[in-house]
Amino acid sequence: MQVGDIVKIGDWKGSQPDGRKCGKVLRIDGRHRWSKIDLSTHRTGSIAEVMWQDGYVGWVLTARLEKSTA
Repeated sequence: MQVGDIVKIGDWKGSQPDGRKCGKVLRIDGRHRWSKIDLSTHRTGSIAEVMWQDGYVGWVLTARLEKSTA
């Protein structure tokens, strides 16, 4: 995944789905305190800042995103 990709949330992880359907990745942060540490590599997951189809911008773990083909 890289900046400029069109994405959608593929894993809500127990959260109630909301109006976020698709968005554009604005930037990616490789380390963030919200992400869990992978004990095998001692690295944290990355998070992405996404502008959603409704114009709102928010952060989400990249592990929860999928590239959209539409």
